[in-house]
Amino acid sequence: MTTFNATYLEIEPRELVNYLLRESGQFERESVDTAHLLELLGLDYVSFNFDLELPQEAKQTVGDARPRALISFGDRIIATDSELDENRTRFSILHEVGHFVLPHHEHSLYVCDDIGLSPAARLVFEKEASEFAADLLFLGDRFALDANSRAISASTVKALATKFNASLEATARRMVERSFRPCMLVVSKKEPRQNGSELAQLPTWSVRCCVASATFKTQYFESVSGTVPTETVAVLTQPGRDIADSHKLEVTVRSSSDQQEFQFTAEFFSNTHNIFCLLTPK
Repeated sequence: MTTFNATYLEIEPRELVNYLLRESGQFERESVDTAHLLELLGLDYVSFNFDLELPQEAKQTVGDARPRALISFGDRIIATDSELDENRTRFSILHEVGHFVLPHHEHSLYVCDDIGLSPAARLVFEKEASEFAADLLFLGDRFALDANSRAISASTVKALATKFNASLEATARRMVERSFRPCMLVVSKKEPRQNGSELAQLPTWSVRCCVASATFKTQYFESVSGTVPTETVAVLTQPGRDIADSHKLEVTVRSSSDQQEFQFTAEFFSNTHNIFCLLTPK
């Protein structure tokens, strides 16, 4: 068994990511292999139905939230909820690896819920674990080099998500965050219906969050608000559409700070759970 012990680490997360990827043979692979990583760290992995089999004392650590993954330091075990899909399972395993190896994350037990595993996490140690997981998932700098050699588009997001075995949203976020070019990802969610009379109408999709590249933030703004145009919703929600079947518009966005107007190409696409928009300057 490995003698790896996070307590003694005094290195930066970036260095640690490269060490783990190199020592577990990931640089020779197209996408990260969680089994090899866990073997290097001497960690076991199990998957089971958390609703039915997770001990009550573990559930209580996340209150009313729904637990999705955990790591028991003493048992050297990572577990994930069997209800998670393949991509979320992979990310959740890597998130728990982050808790295990990052300095100052030592604890007897971490139980992580949906929020803790998402970009909306508020706790610092959950954010750190997710950032570390993303670095592992996208093989360090390899993703950025690949993404920056391609067009900023929905088809690129789909291709990279397939290549790295990652979710569409995680891939789109990473592409924008690591882009050398000005671009923004706008993620919109479907609003709940208020009454029966709304059932005959198309649902409203409101902006949930925005991610912008460094150059976009410098040249334009950091976020937008509003809703997805009705005609775009009608196109994207048609049955049988592929993720890469995007819908493009030319849009004008006015800055709230100085009222300056900017022209962008807006490429909308969807994974049925969210509607995404890639904003790029015309």
